Amino acid sequence: MTTSHTKKDPGAAPLVPAKRHLRLVREAEVKPTEAGRFAVPLDLREGAAEAATIPLVLTADDAVALHTKLGALFPIEEEAR
Repeated sequence: MTTSHTKKDPGAAPLVPAKRHLRLVREAEVKPTEAGRFAVPLDLREGAAEAATIPLVLTADDAVALHTKLGALFPIEEEAR
């Protein structure tokens, strides 16, 4: 568990006051932009203030690179594929 969890989550640690935190919006839907990029909705929180939703805009190359980096953190055994 990290300090980026909200108080609404069961067992979550409180946010550090005056710190900014970004997290994926619950039930987030990634949507294409008019320019052909991908917009991922993130909640920006500052201390205990209400969250503001902002998009993380990624090109296809950025999205693939992020997927690769995240996938490397959760390796799947070859037999499980």
